[in-house]
Amino acid sequence: MNIMFKCEVCQKEFSNKGGCVTHERTCKKVFPYREEIKKLYNDDLLCIKQIAKKFGVGNIIVSNVLGENVRTPSEGAIIGHKKYPNSFKHSNETKDVLREKRLEFMKNNPEKTSWRQKNISYPEKLFLNKINEIGWSEKYSIVREFSVFPFFIDFAFVNEMVAVEIDGSQHLLEERKKKDQIKDEVLNKQGWCVIRISEREIKKNIDETIEKLEVILLSSIMEKKYEFGVVQSPKLTLEKKRKYEFGVIKLPKLSIKKERLINGLTEGELNRMVKGRKVERPPYTELIKSVEEIGYLATGKKYGVSDNAIRKWLRFYLKYEK
Repeated sequence: MNIMFKCEVCQKEFSNKGGCVTHERTCKKVFPYREEIKKLYNDDLLCIKQIAKKFGVGNIIVSNVLGENVRTPSEGAIIGHKKYPNSFKHSNETKDVLREKRLEFMKNNPEKTSWRQKNISYPEKLFLNKINEIGWSEKYSIVREFSVFPFFIDFAFVNEMVAVEIDGSQHLLEERKKKDQIKDEVLNKQGWCVIRISEREIKKNIDETIEKLEVILLSSIMEKKYEFGVVQSPKLTLEKKRKYEFGVIKLPKLSIKKERLINGLTEGELNRMVKGRKVERPPYTELIKSVEEIGYLATGKKYGVSDNAIRKWLRFYLKYEK
C-alpha cells in the first residue's frame, strides 16, 4: 500500500515525502500572497518571471497560483509591446543589415518566396481565372510573381518577355509611382515589355483587355523571330512597344468616418456592447465599495461573475467612465 503525503496548505498529495516537504515549504511562503500575486499579474500586468523574482520562488509556483488565468504567448507579446515599445524597435543600422540580408536571400532564392503566391488580390484572381479559362496557361509559359531582382512581376509571359502588372489605386501614390517607374526601367533594360492594367479595366472590360494583350504577345513573338533572322524585320520602333497602359486607375470612394467616443467605440457599437452584457454592471462607487469591504472573489459571487470580471469592470470604469 502506497503511503501518500499531503501538503498542509493546499492539500495536494505526494507519494514522496521529500517532494511534499519541499512543496509545502514553498506553498507556505506563497499562500498568504495569492491575491497579491493575482493582482500583480492581472492589474499591474507583471509577467510570471517578474513576480517569481519578487517573491523568490520559481516560475512554476507562480503559474500554479494563477491557474487557468495564465496569459497566452500572443497576449503576453501584446502587453510587452505596449509596456516596453522601445525594446521591440530596431535601430537604423540593424534595419539596413536586415534589408541587405533579405535582398540577398531573395536574389539567391527566388523560388523560396512562395508567400507571395498566396497573397493574390481579387483583380489578379479574375485575370488568372480568365487566362486559365481561355487556355493560355497551356499555350504560354506564365509565371505569377516571377522574380527579376529586386522586383517581382505579377504575371510574366516568360518566353515572350512580357510583364503584366495589375495596378490598384495604391499606384496613384507619389512614392509608389516612383517605384513603378524604376521597376519599369529595370525591366525594359533587361528586354521586358511592361503592360500595366488597372484593376478597374480587369473588372469591367476583361475580354477587351485580353484581346489587346494577345495582339502584344503576338507582336512580341514576331519581334523574336526578327531578332533570330527568320524573316526580315520591317522598321519597328521597339522603344514604343516597351510599355503599355490599359485603363485608368481611380481612387476608391472615400468613406466618412463615424465619430468615436472617448473609449474608441462608436455610439452604436457601445449600445450593442451594453445590450449584449449578460450581467448588468453596478455603478463604480458601489462596485469599489463592495471590493474594499468583501474582496474581489466575494464581489464576483455577489454579481454572478468571476473575480477577474470585477477587475475588468473596474479597469474600464477607471479608464473611461469614472
